[in-house]
Amino acid sequence: MNIKTIITLAILTACLSCNSTTKQKSDIKTNDSLQPTTSKIAYDRTENLLISIPDKIKKSAAFYFSNSQTKDLFLLTIEPGMVRNSKSFLQIITTDNKVIYTQSFDTYYFIKSVYEPDTIPATGGQDAYDRYIENYWKSITPKQYELEFKKNVDSFFEAIYPIPKSEYANLKNWDENITDHEFLQEVAADTTVHLIDIICFDCDEGGAMIGFSKQRNKVVTLVEHD
Repeated sequence: MNIKTIITLAILTACLSCNSTTKQKSDIKTNDSLQPTTSKIAYDRTENLLISIPDKIKKSAAFYFSNSQTKDLFLLTIEPGMVRNSKSFLQIITTDNKVIYTQSFDTYYFIKSVYEPDTIPATGGQDAYDRYIENYWKSITPKQYELEFKKNVDSFFEAIYPIPKSEYANLKNWDENITDHEFLQEVAADTTVHLIDIICFDCDEGGAMIGFSKQRNKVVTLVEHD
């Protein structure tokens, strides 16, 4: 089903319609030019987030993971409901239909990047930054939410990265982040083990490197990282 056709936009009242904000051409730099510390923004940036998903969305991709001979199904499921309240799930399913991994996360993940402007004020300090960001959030239109949601759903599986076996030798450099040294030994001894890096969808950053342990017959987290 085409994702765009199953996204409905509900505008609850006229007072929730997005405000148009005029952006100043001067005193603007790129987003990485200022790192705000203590924000005083009281505005709820999800106030105008009114995207509703009427039907369950499913997307999938296949990767070698638990088996070197056949690929497992990586299934994304987005539950219906308001995006601000909905839940999504990533499951890894073997060829014999066994679910060996599940990660649950907020569907909000698919639109949160829309709140990051391309530019921010270079002068005026924290107060100027807070005013700019609040006005930017208020200016986000229903169409922007819709496009951001569709873009991030379509590119979802780019957040899943199969680790090339040529990089396995570098795992020793992750020593401080290794969560299971026993599994690390298994990876070193068994060339059929596949590792995949998956981001933490409910986090601002970070993720985990996981693999399927044949000795324990389950998915094991090898590395947690920022």
